[in-house]
Amino acid sequence: MNVSSNELQMTVLKACRGVGLPIAQAQEVAAAVAASPQAIPDFLIHLNDPLKKADFDFTNGLEVKNASVLRDFSVCADAALYGTSLVIIHDIDKCELITALAKYRGVTVNIQSNDLSISAGIMSELSFERCNLNIEEWTAIGNYAALTYVPETDQSRLDGAGAGLSDND
Repeated sequence: MNVSSNELQMTVLKACRGVGLPIAQAQEVAAAVAASPQAIPDFLIHLNDPLKKADFDFTNGLEVKNASVLRDFSVCADAALYGTSLVIIHDIDKCELITALAKYRGVTVNIQSNDLSISAGIMSELSFERCNLNIEEWTAIGNYAALTYVPETDQSRLDGAGAGLSDND
């Protein structure tokens, strides 16, 4: 299936919101995936993981345990970009999604014995282009995006859901 980068970005954004990811992190993940569609399989794996409570330790830089890549990577990237000397996410495997997020944020990531270190890097130019997606992956992303939809009931319409009469073109 051939989709535009904008369509991919908006659907990924909705999928992230559908699993409860805060809007700012959802926007970053969506932009990173749109710029690096090869990260979609890893993105879907991380969407299946429930958002768990991460443990942040600021004693010697920033060390994070029980991190959710979708939610917590942006915090770690911010810390690295603002000069924190040591930024580590413990017990995590490097994957295409992490590479896409790092490229989007302009940070460098290295893995050593399941610990991911993040440091300031060089901003690379991102390319947003149409891409061909596997129909199963596109359907899976769409299913997560559908979690944001309001039920189709008379009460939801009375509460303002859906297009009104003035929205007809």
